[in-house]
Parts: sequence; C-alpha cells; structure tokens
Amino acid sequence: MLNEMTTIPRKNKRRKGFAAFAAFGITMTLLAGCSQTGTSEMGAQPNPDSAAIAPANQTEETNAASEKDNPFAAAGITDPKAFIKMFEAVKTAVAAGDKEAVADLVLLPLRVNGKTSMEITSKAEFIEKYDAIMTEPVKDALAAQKVDDLFVRDLGVMVGDGELWFGASAEEPQAYGIIAVNLEVGSTEAPPVK
Repeated sequence: MLNEMTTIPRKNKRRKGFAAFAAFGITMTLLAGCSQTGTSEMGAQPNPDSAAIAPANQTEETNAASEKDNPFAAAGITDPKAFIKMFEAVKTAVAAGDKEAVADLVLLPLRVNGKTSMEITSKAEFIEKYDAIMTEPVKDALAAQKVDDLFVRDLGVMVGDGELWFGASAEEPQAYGIIAVNLEVGSTEAPPVK
C-alpha cells in the first residue's frame, strides 16, 4: 500500500513538469514570434531572419492567388488564358471538321481508349484515323462542354464524361492540347501517367 502512495505523487510530478516545460516552450515561441514582427515599426533594428520569413509568406499568398486565378493549375497548366484559347480552337476546328487544325492541337503520342486501345504517334496517323477517333459522341461532348464546367485533376482536364482529355507538355513554354480520347460513352478512363 505504501508503494502505491509513493508512486502516485511521482506521476503527478512528471505530469506537472511536462506541462510546465510545454508552457515554457509555447511562451518562448510566442515571444520569439512577436519580436520578429513589428520591431522595425518601433524603430529597432530589423531581425535578419525576418527577411527570410517574409518571402515564404508572400509565396504562400501568391500560390493561393494563382490557384484562384488558374482553375487548371492542378493539371500542371501554367497559362490558363492560353489553355482556354487552345480549348476554344479545338472546339471550332472539330465543329468545322478541319482534321489538320485538330491534328495541330493534339499532343503526341495520343492515347485512344476503346474496345481496342491505340496510341497515335504522328499527325498523319491522326488525320488518317480521324473519323474513328473523333466519333459523334466525342464531338457532341466537346460541343456541349463549357470552359467553366471542365473537370480538372492532376492527370489533365476532362471533357464531358471523359470523352476527351487535355493536358500540357513538359517543356517550356508549355504547349496545350488533346492527350487522350475515350471512345466508350461515359468512360472516365484518365490518360496514362507519364
């Protein structure tokens, strides 16, 4: 019984000691943070470390603003205006049946998913197989798609129920274009990860 009584106060002492230590650490952290912000306003010498802190905060704000201004950022697209221009050009070319103009807006190799999947490796091959690739369901999905309703994820930008996928090239400056076509109606198969 005596041993049980003596161990209880020791546990409480350890808990109190840890709580005091944690409180001390939090207080020191807060004091250090307070001394870095606002000292230049009070006429004191600026903390040399504060210059390293400020750009990181500005970068976070810039990233948040750029994601807000760039709805395609998740897909790795860095210029949303250029992407929208390309998207509208694809819609126009497909509606006009201009196979060569559409072929110019394809990022090769193009993945075509269907009953038998294929990979298109040249502009000439795309033009040759255009009617088998750009089927009526694919054209209809593209015609009905509004820019504001595009689905964006890390693998690309999806049209309709996955009939078309758009993406960006890896090189700078980026090129944007069609990266995959799904011939199965309602297929949401994303382009393969490269």
